[in-house]
Amino acid sequence: MHTEPRCMIGRYSVTLTLSEMAEDFSIRYASKVDKLQVTNFIELVDKEFYPPLSKREGGIPERVDKCLDTDNANFLVAEPDSSYENSLHETFIGMIGCTKNWKGNDSAYINFLATHPNCRNSGISRALCLQLEKELSKSGVNRIYLCTWSGNPAAIRFYESLGYYRYAVVLNDRGNGVNTIYYKKILICSQNMQNNNISSESR
Repeated sequence: MHTEPRCMIGRYSVTLTLSEMAEDFSIRYASKVDKLQVTNFIELVDKEFYPPLSKREGGIPERVDKCLDTDNANFLVAEPDSSYENSLHETFIGMIGCTKNWKGNDSAYINFLATHPNCRNSGISRALCLQLEKELSKSGVNRIYLCTWSGNPAAIRFYESLGYYRYAVVLNDRGNGVNTIYYKKILICSQNMQNNNISSESR
């Protein structure tokens, strides 16, 4: 998933709760030069995960090293347009991480998703997910996996609203009464659609 730096792949309009007005933002792949910003963003939302990402094996530094702009993994980041003048100007307002070749060459795993605390409930996470699905589909991925925990009903509702379905539950995996819930989604692969169109036209 290695990409050229600062390559915008999507542009959106969203209502930011901090300013209560519609603002444009763009989505792009992160690059090595974003390492500090990526790390700072994960640290900002760290304790919202259970257990916190900093308490898991390798902590945040290892997560960033393994997932930032490598051949099989990267983050998509959402950031406000450069004209936006407030405290969010120099930070990401959302980020999603993905590892390819998770269970075969046609699969990927979402390893991180969060929105800036000042920008929640404004469609940023949905835009990130949909953009990631589009990018993965173009690269030949047709299965996406992810997991969350039973004490996170907002995430459960969110993923199910996007068409992810529960395929496994590990009881008490994160502590007494805290289950890990595994989700999966089947994508319509853009490459397959293109090949089908070519086959149809050649008949």
